[in-house]
Amino acid sequence: MELSNLTLLSGETFDDSVLGAVAMRRKGNAPFQSALLHDFDMVVLMLHEGQEKERLISQTIAGERHTHSLHVSLSALERAVMAGDNNELLTSLMSGEVIWDPKGILEDMRREIAQFTGSLKERVLFMEFARFLHMYLKAKRYLEASCIMDAYNCILMALYHWARIEVSESGCFPEPAVWDQVKKMNTPVHKLYEELTVSTETLEQRVELILLACDFSIMSKMVDCCSLLLSILKSRKEPWSIAELLQHSGLKPLEAELPLVLRKLASRSLLREITSWGEANPGEGHAVRYTV
Repeated sequence: MELSNLTLLSGETFDDSVLGAVAMRRKGNAPFQSALLHDFDMVVLMLHEGQEKERLISQTIAGERHTHSLHVSLSALERAVMAGDNNELLTSLMSGEVIWDPKGILEDMRREIAQFTGSLKERVLFMEFARFLHMYLKAKRYLEASCIMDAYNCILMALYHWARIEVSESGCFPEPAVWDQVKKMNTPVHKLYEELTVSTETLEQRVELILLACDFSIMSKMVDCCSLLLSILKSRKEPWSIAELLQHSGLKPLEAELPLVLRKLASRSLLREITSWGEANPGEGHAVRYTV
């Protein structure tokens, strides 16, 4: 479809600076579709090289057709693919019809997702492990404080990230409807999900049980899932500060989780902590850097 034809469909005008466009329409009784299609006839994802805001939304009406348009930067879409935290962008990219892609950017992204090997798989595994660990630790702290419902909510999210790890380890990209993927694989995490949600034991007992399973899983998956971080640490002789590590594109979204992962790896002697007097604030303690 030509870009000019897209303008006729949506009632919105686009120029040649658009890198690519994907249109998603309702598909009858298809098993999973974007929530945005509930009240709209079509969702259009427009990809831009760069814009002041990484995500802009517009809505148009052409005749009786209601269209929801998402304008995103290339960096925002790449981050959504890696992080898996924006279901609407992922669903549009993976399920929509490519209607404008002069440089092949969208087709290349979809091909990389379909193949799911190399750096993308490595980045997704580390992202999901870091979030898995974070939610596990939050659930543990809430349980210790007798905040049972909060602990339940966190351990449920921990299982979600564990599920995405299981799908990734099988060689498949974790889709927005990840529990449907996991159910078909019949992995241990799906059984734990059922144990957490439908068991007749008390809520506290269920959370305690899942925490034990999560603790074992974290220990067993740590090395493989953290290969990205360990490779970065090995890439130079000098130890790294957290601030330096967060400059890497694969680590930037993990500002909250990265310190937890580093401490866990250090506790298992998978990396070393190097201390020195802090340059910025001398006398206020030792600065910590990391190396392997």
